[in-house]
Amino acid sequence: MSKTGWLLDANIDYEREALTLWIKHAGKTRGYTYRGFHPSIFVSTDMIRSGDWSDPQIIRSVLEHPKIVDSKIVKKFVSVYDDEKTPVLQILTTPEAQREVAADLEILPGATVFHADIDAVQQLFIEKNLFAFGNVEFDLQNDEIVRIECLDDRDDPEYDLPEFEEIDFEVLIDTDQIFPSMEDRIHHIEVYHRDNTIRIDDEDEGEILREFQETLDRIDPDVIISRGGDEKLFKYLSIRAKANGMDLILSRDGKPLRVTQGAPQSFWQYNRIVYRSGTQVILNGRIHIDRGKTGMHFYSPVGLEGVAESCRLALGRPQRVSRMTIGAVNAAVQYYNAFKMDILIPPVKKNPEFLKSINELAAIDRGGLILQPRPDIYENIAECDFSSMYPTLMVTRNISPETICTRTDCPYNEEYCIPVPELNFRLCTRKRGIVSKSLEMIVNRRTDLKRLIEEGNDAKKYELIQNTLKGILVSCFGYLGFKNAKFGRVEAHTAVTALAREVMLKTQDIGEAMGLEMIHGIVDSVWLKGDISHENVKEFCRRVTGEVNISMSPKGVYKWMVIPSSRLHPSIAPLNRYYGVYRNGGIKTRGIETRRRDTCLYVGDCQMTMIKILARANDKAGFLERIPDAYAVCQSYIDRLHDEDVDLRDLILNNTLTREPNEYRATSRAAIVARQLVKAGKELHAGQKVRYVMTDAGSENPIRRVCALELFDSSTRYDPEAYAELCERAFENLIPAQYLTPSKDRDPDQLQLTTH
Repeated sequence: MSKTGWLLDANIDYEREALTLWIKHAGKTRGYTYRGFHPSIFVSTDMIRSGDWSDPQIIRSVLEHPKIVDSKIVKKFVSVYDDEKTPVLQILTTPEAQREVAADLEILPGATVFHADIDAVQQLFIEKNLFAFGNVEFDLQNDEIVRIECLDDRDDPEYDLPEFEEIDFEVLIDTDQIFPSMEDRIHHIEVYHRDNTIRIDDEDEGEILREFQETLDRIDPDVIISRGGDEKLFKYLSIRAKANGMDLILSRDGKPLRVTQGAPQSFWQYNRIVYRSGTQVILNGRIHIDRGKTGMHFYSPVGLEGVAESCRLALGRPQRVSRMTIGAVNAAVQYYNAFKMDILIPPVKKNPEFLKSINELAAIDRGGLILQPRPDIYENIAECDFSSMYPTLMVTRNISPETICTRTDCPYNEEYCIPVPELNFRLCTRKRGIVSKSLEMIVNRRTDLKRLIEEGNDAKKYELIQNTLKGILVSCFGYLGFKNAKFGRVEAHTAVTALAREVMLKTQDIGEAMGLEMIHGIVDSVWLKGDISHENVKEFCRRVTGEVNISMSPKGVYKWMVIPSSRLHPSIAPLNRYYGVYRNGGIKTRGIETRRRDTCLYVGDCQMTMIKILARANDKAGFLERIPDAYAVCQSYIDRLHDEDVDLRDLILNNTLTREPNEYRATSRAAIVARQLVKAGKELHAGQKVRYVMTDAGSENPIRRVCALELFDSSTRYDPEAYAELCERAFENLIPAQYLTPSKDRDPDQLQLTTH
């Protein structure tokens, strides 16, 4: 008899040489053995190409391996650039031996092994069209699954999520040290479940752990949330359990918690350095989400809804997906389409960038089009945005590594060619590119989700999901040019920006033809003045959409907006810094202190209060009249600093370390704080954040300039002058330079406000 339930997760059962599928049925989650799938490895080898071996001989030779279940010769596209399929060896292995067999197959003559790093669970999900958090129908025989089918449509943006049992917990440590060690005992544990807090406290540490285990067994959670579980927490718990002669069991399969410490990694990603602890605590039968991880992960910004959506896209285990970067999710979507298109996934990227001259590099490496604005206060400005410009270009123009054509003479008389402006290659539309095909579903899916949000159907849930898609789409362009992207190519990356520049120029031409002046434009957004009536702006967006085949829509009309001056060059405006007030009273800020992650709460509040004072103005004249009032607010915040009427917690600054603590040569604030923490016993790496307060910013002794948050004590005092300077700067960054000039007749620390 068939049963239905929610697929929670899947993992490899190494003892049974099978897979375990965790399914929630009738309110209870259980693991079922599944032997109906074997992962595939594909091998291109000289044994096939040379013709010296017959197919039966080749198959018999590989079947001698004890972990190989079956083998056959099949035809696949060995490269994404191939027009014809090539005979390769398909080898089916037991789930737990996939990597072992792949390594053994590399000794075959002229062998290239494909799909070795696509694990058994992901291959199962791809082949059977399964995904975590999906509704499934399954048949059992002797408590083993003999048939399973997904009842949900992966492409459907409207879907239900199962009601999971979820807990969060914190471990408080009994220690006299600033940074606890693994030898310090547990003071107590707090478990958060269904808006209740369960405090587990006892003089005997072993009793605390036993009661914690009993609490887990009683609640039987499907999801366990931790803070720093991967990096230290679970390792600490396993050590404390061992010290008390017991095992802590968090997985549903009954296996004790064991944590293998991995090597930490620091690497550059999207122009910032990211830290990874190198350790991932993956449970079987339960989903462990680490909310304390650094770097890009899905749980923190978009909740379990985001993890569920990512599982539908990446077809991976929820715990793996929650730890993926957005680039890795992009890659997983491409792998899915490669499977479906019979394209083999190479072990390493095999399409290096073409050699280019200096002139060619200068012509293509230009990025998106940005119109340099003038610093000023602008009245009645309409803002219009393209919807996912770069991803849409990649979809509609079929941009993918294999669609780049550099041939002088087209064999198809350019019937399928799309010219790329200013570049010496074209795009071919004769066949669908793997990158454009992979993005098509995501672009369409986000459009559908926006429609659902506008209709008000479970808007909060769909907003979280569409934010996940937005993050993936934002990264797809950068990932296309990533050096390790298996389906990436620099020429495709530059084709996107070349076409985007053409789109922006056409947009500008349409605006000028309609009497609209573009005061600012950056990549996929434009700001216009002139006839900005609702009808005219809508007509502008309609014409642009029809001309460039990318949806453009109005984002709002500003009563006024400010493009401030650069601090170094007052006559020039920073390209990504502006703020303004919409006609409906809404405030929008970009690039200024209130939006910066390294701004302390106090300075951010100071600037936002000043903006609210300025926001009372309805036009430029009203704005200028309120500048002195805004500065008075700034001065009041400065006065509070000097009166020592500010909580230290509101003055905490943070920086991300760009290198290892011992590699700093300059005495920057981040370097000083890192040295303080290392000296106190904390392990730090590039990519991690440090938090601190400025204590004596002008001191000749660098160590006295700042104090790390972890080293605060009752004697810690902040430097009022240093924070007053930050408040002054927050004010100056709101006012274009021509309305803010220094005066020699007044206190040199004050500013004269020019409002004429």
